[in-house]
This record gives sequence, C-alpha cells and structure tokens, in this order.
Amino acid sequence: MHVYKRLLAYLKPYRGRLALAAIFTLLYTLTHSLVSVTVFLVLNSMQNRSHVMIGALPQVTWLEQLGLPAIAFPSIRLSTAVVPLIVLVVFLLRGIFDYVSKYQMAVVGLRAVRKLRDDLYAHLVKLSMDFYSRNRVGELMSRTVHDVGVIQSGITDVLIDLIKQPLVILLQIPLVFYWGGPIAFMALVGFAMVLLPLVLLGNQLRRTERKIQEQVANIHSAMQETFTGMDVVKAFNMEGYEIRKFYGISRSVFDFLRRSVRLTAVQRPLIEVMSAVGIAFSIWYGIQVLPLDRFASFLTTLFLFYEPVKKMTKVNSSIQQSIAAGTRIFELMDEVPQVRNHPEPISLEREVKTVHYRNISFEYEPGKRVLEAIDFAAQAGEIIAIVGTSGAGKTSLVKLLPRFYDPTAGEIEMNGCDIRRYDLHSLRDKIGIVTQETFLFNASVFENIAYGRLDAPIEKVKAAARTAFADEFIQELPKKYGTWIGERGVKLSGGQRQRLAIARAVLKDPPILILDEATSHLDTESERQVQQAMERLMAGRTVFVIAHRLSTVQSADRILVLAEGQIVQSGTNESLLREGGAYKRLYDLQFHL
Repeated sequence: MHVYKRLLAYLKPYRGRLALAAIFTLLYTLTHSLVSVTVFLVLNSMQNRSHVMIGALPQVTWLEQLGLPAIAFPSIRLSTAVVPLIVLVVFLLRGIFDYVSKYQMAVVGLRAVRKLRDDLYAHLVKLSMDFYSRNRVGELMSRTVHDVGVIQSGITDVLIDLIKQPLVILLQIPLVFYWGGPIAFMALVGFAMVLLPLVLLGNQLRRTERKIQEQVANIHSAMQETFTGMDVVKAFNMEGYEIRKFYGISRSVFDFLRRSVRLTAVQRPLIEVMSAVGIAFSIWYGIQVLPLDRFASFLTTLFLFYEPVKKMTKVNSSIQQSIAAGTRIFELMDEVPQVRNHPEPISLEREVKTVHYRNISFEYEPGKRVLEAIDFAAQAGEIIAIVGTSGAGKTSLVKLLPRFYDPTAGEIEMNGCDIRRYDLHSLRDKIGIVTQETFLFNASVFENIAYGRLDAPIEKVKAAARTAFADEFIQELPKKYGTWIGERGVKLSGGQRQRLAIARAVLKDPPILILDEATSHLDTESERQVQQAMERLMAGRTVFVIAHRLSTVQSADRILVLAEGQIVQSGTNESLLREGGAYKRLYDLQFHL
C-alpha cells in the first residue's frame, strides 16, 4: 500500500476541500443511518394508525445481561401526518450531503491527478538522453496517458467510497445491535467471512492489472512505430504483417482483461453469498423474537450494513488497478537523470575561446566502447570537420559537447573549464545544432524558427529566415509566418525544412555550431541552397561539421578522421591526401579515383 499512500500524498495541497468533503460525508452517513429509523416509524404508524409512539422504540435491555446499564428512551407521541415529512427530510438531507461530498472529493481527485500528470511529464522532459535511448516513446505515452487515467478513477471515484463506506459500516454496527440485540453477533460473523474474498483475490488482481497495463503500453508503442514509419510499411507491402503483429498484441491484452473481469466479477457473488449466510441466520432467529416494526428496521440495517461491503469490492478492484498503474508511474518518477547540473554551477561566458576534448572515452552500455582516447582542441572561429565510415562514432562525439551524454572517462573543457561545471542551460544556450533529421513541431513557421526564443520580435525572425534563404518560400505559404506546417513539418519539402532549422540556429546566434550530416538527404538544388545558408551561419563561429560527402568539408580548417571510435588522422584536406591512409581511401571511393 506504500504506492497508494504515495498517490494519496498528491491530495495534501487540497486539505480544505478534503475536510469539507469529509464533513459532508459524515453528515451523509448519519442521515443514511436514519433510514432504518424511518422504516420503524412508518411501520409503527401503520400499526397504531393515528399516532407514533417514540417510546415504543425498543429499549436496549439486553445490555443488562452483559453487566451494562440498559438504555431507555422517553415516550414521545407524534401524529402519523409527521412521518412522511420526517422521511422526506431524511432523504432530502441525505441526497444533499451525498452530492456535496462527491463533488468536492471528485474535484480534489481531478486536481491531484492533473498535478501527477504534470509532474510526470515535467520529470520525463528533464531526464537525460540515455533514458530515451533505453525506452520506447509509445511506452512513455502509455504511462503518461493510460496509467494516469487509471489512477484518476482510483482517486476520484474510489476515494469517496474509501471514506464513506467504512463510515457507513461503523455507524450501522450500533444500529444492528440496537434493533437486533444479541442477534447482531451472527451478522458480524458473516461480515468477517465477507472480507476473505477481498484479501484472497486482491494480490492476483493487482498482478493481472500490471500485466494489462504493460500490454496496453505495447499497443501504444506498436501504433506509434507503425504510424511514424507508414511510408516504409507501404513501400514494402507490409500492411498485413503489421496488422497481424497488432492482432497478436491485442489478443494478449484481451486475455489479461478477461482474467481481470473474471477476478472482479467473482468477488461480488462470493460476498453476496457469504452475506446471505449471516443474514439468513439473523432472519431465522429474528422472526421468532422480534416484533414486525423492529424486525423490519433490523433487516433494513443489515442490508445497509452489507451494502458498503459489496461496494468495497469495486473499491478494492480500483485500488489494485491504481497500485499497478502507480507502480509503473513511480518507476519513471524515480528515474534519476544521468546528466545533472553541478551543485554549484557557473555561467558560461558568451565568448568561447577554446574547446578541448581531453582523452575522452564513451560507451552507451558497459563494456561496449564507442569512443576511446579522443584528444583534440578547437580554437574560436575554427571549423573542425569529422569524417569516417558509419558507426565510427562521429555523432556520439558531438553529442558529448552539449552534454546529451557525459563521457565515461576524460573531460571536455571550454575556456579551460570542465563543461560539467557549467550550468546546463548556460552551456546549451551557447551551442546551435542542425542535424540531418530535422525536427519541426506541428506549429506555425514563426514558432518553429523562434523555438527557444519565442519572445523574439517578428523582424528578427524574418531576418534569420532571410539569412537561411527561407524567407522567399515562406512568403508563398498561405499565412506566411503564421502557416502551420504539420507534424514534423510534413507540409514542407526536405530543403525547406532544413532551411527553417538553419534559420532557428541563426536566430539563436550561438558561438558554437554543430552540423550533423545537414545536407545528406537533399537533392542537388536543395543542397546548394542549404549549403549557402550554412556558410552564412558558420561565419565567425566555432563549427563542428559531420559529413559523409567530403566535398562539403574540404575547406575546413582541420579534418578529424574517425575509425572504430578513435582519431586515426588529423589535418587539412591537402595534407591528408598527401598522407594517404583512411581519408585518402574515403576520398578515392567518393570521387572514383
């Protein structure tokens, strides 16, 4: 239950509403307890016709047998005309108190769940890139949407019954004894038996719900992956395969859901049968010793006593679902970012004079080195090109610079200081990145260019677009800078998307720039335009360029050649060609020499 207690901790900020809900819940249970009294008044008035004798209420004389003083009530004579009014008032107040308590508790639950979802999303956004390399996007979406939704019902609906039903039970116990006397002990024995299904089936239900949520996450992941790669699916005629794969996952969800339904459905009949045993013995004995009005009130109280127990089966099911969902959510909430701010961070100056990789080694997984003994320095305004075959470690090398990952060994220095000492926001603010996989948001052109600088005036955004040769095609869009470009910029061509990404970097105006295969997916015409935009962007900055096409890096101040995670050559285009080796082989392959 520690998971459920952790969920309930989200209710603390709303103590006032909780207190109000609790007060009205208590008032509801008090008026609810009076239902058996109204039954007695109605039957007593039917027997006496003209009046009701309150003094005719049963005197609790059986307490004398236990050595306790008997309880007696003064005689009060009421007209039968008052009885309907009493019944109306009791049920009216009961309804009002029930409404207020449910509404207040529901609002508290909704606010708590909203805070939980907000906290989870904020935590996920702040986690390091290594976390996202280990987890599926669909899985994270499932936990944020589906699992939190499960918890919502476990807090908003269940919490009301979790408070109300035990109170109803507690207040009915004295009335069971009052109306039935010693016969009530039979009812309590039956009540103890009723608790057995809740205990025996609870753990099974929780494990099943955990499996259901895992399989639902698989569905979300499969859908996200298929829809994202729909062009590949259709290009290879794999629609049937993807459908069959989805059917398999869906079947697994169905099997676990069926088991959950079976476990949930069997609880109520079991409880009703066990309740009936206690009630049957009580009825058998009560018929022989109790008058009609008292017996009817006793029977009413028994049903009011056992009804909350049946409702608690639903509470138990929802709690088990919430615990299973909460366990999965708190697994994410307890994830600690691998890349964190220094306890006493310092701000990185605007001017970055040097960048020095000192004996850097890096691995994504223990024992699998991606980079080893990387050592080089870049001066302000220098263009460093990084080349090599696929898998050589080029992208991994530049990902260490903005601290998407931290090196396994060694350190990267800026201006002579380990970048781990700098404030993360300050460090990343000085680095601009343009990659081959340009990511654009489903927002306006303006918002995509100004991402990270959303307070920038439109004039600066347009100036950045002109620098990136993007203003011309933007002016032809239906709403110009206000045009929404679709998910991942689907409404634009590859070259247009790339120029928007360059305009975004221009507006950021960073002293350090990373270009990761920025033109590898473009046609000749688009590449020429993007290359011109990048030349403008690179002017006066320290630039790290990754490129498969050696024609784009021949003018670099220095070229680093990577092979199997190590720098095997370093120099200018001309010196490396004279030297021969790995660079010369790459050059000859591309230029067919």
